[in-house]
Amino acid sequence: MAKNNKVKSYYLDDESINYILEYDKQNSIGGPSRALRKIINDHKKFNSDFFENLKQAIKEVVSEDLSRIRAGTNLADKNSRMLLEFMNHLFVVNQYKELVTTEKFKSKGITEAELVVKNQIANARMKKLERQNREQKIQ
Repeated sequence: MAKNNKVKSYYLDDESINYILEYDKQNSIGGPSRALRKIINDHKKFNSDFFENLKQAIKEVVSEDLSRIRAGTNLADKNSRMLLEFMNHLFVVNQYKELVTTEKFKSKGITEAELVVKNQIANARMKKLERQNREQKIQ
């Protein structure tokens, strides 16, 4: 027995004991303690490899979607910042003292813009669903 080995007592059922003994016999390991150590090490390696493979598989599946989301978010952020700069310029140039919010008044232009955006979103959603249906039929 190696110096760093310690004697411990564990309660195992007959099936587990038979498994360890059979594993030892099949692999010519040199005793049930070594066989159990090998089983534990193999289990550790399997778990490590399994979770690494699972992590990689998940990354491959969601990577493209995350990239698209990130790109869309960056574009929305950029456009929002530009609009804020335009609005700030408009307020400074025209020396506006007060802000009329859409809660107070909605211009015809805002109402039209909301309708256009709503239709664009609905059309994009329909195209996405049609594309998904085509992809499912191919598979």
